[in-house]
Amino acid sequence: MRWVNLCCCVLLALAVAGVAGAESEPAAVTGAATGDSSKRTTRSVEIRVTGDGWGRASTQDVASVLQSVAQALLEHFPGRRLQPILVAPSAQHPLTLYAKGPNGEYQVYLSATDHNWAQYAYQFAHELSHILTNYEHPADAAVNQWFEEALCEAASLYALRRLAQIWEASPPYPHWAEYAPQFTRYAERFLQEPHRKLPPHTTLATWFQTYERELRADPYLRSLNEVVANLLLPVFEEIPHFWNAVSYLHAEARGSDFAEYMQTWHANAPPDYKDTIRDVMGWFGLLKGTRPVETVSQTALRAPAADAQGPQPADFISP
Repeated sequence: MRWVNLCCCVLLALAVAGVAGAESEPAAVTGAATGDSSKRTTRSVEIRVTGDGWGRASTQDVASVLQSVAQALLEHFPGRRLQPILVAPSAQHPLTLYAKGPNGEYQVYLSATDHNWAQYAYQFAHELSHILTNYEHPADAAVNQWFEEALCEAASLYALRRLAQIWEASPPYPHWAEYAPQFTRYAERFLQEPHRKLPPHTTLATWFQTYERELRADPYLRSLNEVVANLLLPVFEEIPHFWNAVSYLHAEARGSDFAEYMQTWHANAPPDYKDTIRDVMGWFGLLKGTRPVETVSQTALRAPAADAQGPQPADFISP
């Protein structure tokens, strides 16, 4: 979650003790990693972990976990180069600042502590995804920020499930492999929360018509945007390269209306992603002649074709 209050930023920068967020988890593999690991992956982005508010975790261990998260997501962003990311402990909530560091670094704060590696992964994947969506978008798109928040939540769930696979085969340190199942358990705990499911016999389009006003008014209503996140997750798991499409979400300063916002995303995205964006628009009821669906089924998804023509202007519902 992103805050812009400067006073809050100063307090967070001075914080010396991180407090675990509401999403606590079972005890993780304990003990700082020692020595070098032959399986440690090459850094996909420079991540500098600072501060001494990580509880029993060392900054080196925290950095190793965050690098694993970056690997899980950035493997789908070929050629994407990010400025370094400064990560410090927060005594309140995770957030990414609009303000950059002294040398243009992104500034991220996490509230996870100790050896709760799944909680670090969950929080950092969310904040990294804000960065990947080019979150410094114009204020006129703020009413649609709830969709970005839903994408970032989906990224957190995706990263947790992906890290379970990565750490089972190639953890940052050999003795961390036993922690891999914890990532899956942590993700499933969220996925099974009752509020994340559509009501029975309710389409996403109908649900969206009911709650659009609330979503536009407050993008941080987790009870609502997490419904969307759970529905988006199968899309990215079935078509992982679609993650790169979020790079074009804010490519153009348009989108006070959600239909226009999505149409602008579709227009700016490369051909490989247009079909899938159009599918998502259909689920929200933003296309003419689209039959609403109750759930998003992985078996119903199709990989986008590079030569797909995509929707024509007449297909879109006028704002």
